[in-house]
Formats: sequence, C-alpha cells, structure tokens
Amino acid sequence: MTKSIFITGAASGIGKATAIRFAREGWNVGLFDINEEGLKEVANEIGHNKCMYQKLDVTVYEEWVSASKSFSDYTNGSCDLFFNNAGIANFAGAFEDIQIDEVHKIIDVNFKGVVNGCRSMLELLKNTKNSMILNTSSVAGLVTTPGISVYGATKHAVSSLTESLRIEFERYGVRVSEINPWFTETPILDAKAVTGNMKSQLDRNTLYEKTTVYPVEKVVDTVWSAYSNNKIHNPIGFEAKFAASVTRIFPSFIRWLSKKSFKNTFI
Repeated sequence: MTKSIFITGAASGIGKATAIRFAREGWNVGLFDINEEGLKEVANEIGHNKCMYQKLDVTVYEEWVSASKSFSDYTNGSCDLFFNNAGIANFAGAFEDIQIDEVHKIIDVNFKGVVNGCRSMLELLKNTKNSMILNTSSVAGLVTTPGISVYGATKHAVSSLTESLRIEFERYGVRVSEINPWFTETPILDAKAVTGNMKSQLDRNTLYEKTTVYPVEKVVDTVWSAYSNNKIHNPIGFEAKFAASVTRIFPSFIRWLSKKSFKNTFI
C-alpha cells in the first residue's frame, strides 16, 4: 500500500525538498503552505498525479481542519508521516529591538502552528498503523543562543512538546519525534538584522565565514531516516550533534561560549 506524507511549509526550503524526495520514493504527498503560488510550482515539479496541495495558514485552526479532511480524502483516510515543518525567523537582534507584532508572529507560526497541527491531525494518525509526527525544531531548540531569543524559545517549546507527546501518544501507536538542523541553506537565512551594531546570526555571508551551512538535502536525508528510527531528537550536522551533547553535560560552558561569541555585538 502506498504510504502518504503531509508536509507544512512545503512551498520552499526543507518542506519543498522533502516533498520532492518522498514523491520520488513513491509516496503520496500532501503539500501545505501559506504561499499558494509556491505550492503550485512544487506540484508542477513533482507531478499532479503524485501529490495534492492546499493553502494553509498554520496559525488558523479552522484551516487545519479543512486541510486534514482534504488530505484524508486524498489518501482514503490515512497519514503515515505528518511532517510538522512550517516555521519562520523573520528578524534577528536584541530582544527589545524586534517589533512586538513580529515577536507574536514568530510565536504563532513556530509554536501555535505546531500545536494546531498535532491536535488537528491526531485522529487521522491514530487511524494509521505505525504513523508518525515529525516536528521541525532546531539546534536552537536544544542550545540557547542570544540574538534569536524568541525564535529559540519557540523551538525549545517544540522540543518540550515533542517529548511530552512522545509519551502521551504511545498508547495510540503514534510516534512523535523531531529534527534539529544546524544552519541550513533555506529562505530562513533571509532573516533581517534589526540591531544596528550586529549582523544577523542567520546572515548567509556571516555564517559561511564562521561555520558550516548545510545543504537542504542533508536535512531531507534525516527526515527520510527519522521515519524508520526510534530517536526523539535528530540533530543534523556535526556541529548540532556536538552542541546538543555538550549542552546536556556542560550547560554553563555553552552559555559562556554564547556570551563570548557575541561580546562585540549587543552584549
């Protein structure tokens, strides 16, 4: 029987690349994003016989209800993998320099959107044997980083939610895990710096000078393997694995390193 995957944030970046990979592997793919034109382009690239798409604002629960019904109709009532991926990082900088409406938007998309997805898709997942929720967190969900405080807080919240639901949903046979990418070449690197005397931690040029920026295909490989493994957290890249390990053992060292790294900016 053909397996199916429901993907949010599917119009670009990790979501788009994942959709292409899973379609190539023979899965039925549901594409969901607020960017409808982008969805059409991805559907055209994949082939309309391998996918369906629908506009979805993850902050609006009623749109989730409609999206899950459309996907259920498309798959005859099943969902093997729910890739709860949509997220934003529009701005980076000192906490007080980011406009409060933008702060709320990051929280709404990155955390409320993930909660909406887990809630609205649960019944469909319960009705599918060996189904899985895979949330997109970040290494920022495991390691504290100044300058992206609200973004990082939402990813910490996603990681906490993942761990809690992993326990709660076991009784339904629904596995819950997450991916924790290091810096990845996606549109999220277009986040603007709003603090005058610092560069955005998400700025491409700055990142390529200081650290590894992984291709999106490396993240997709982890999404593919996560469906088959039993890990809760899936750090992607050597740096993410190292930082996650050190944070668990020596959290004070990571805080010192973060402070040292930003001593010439706004700290």
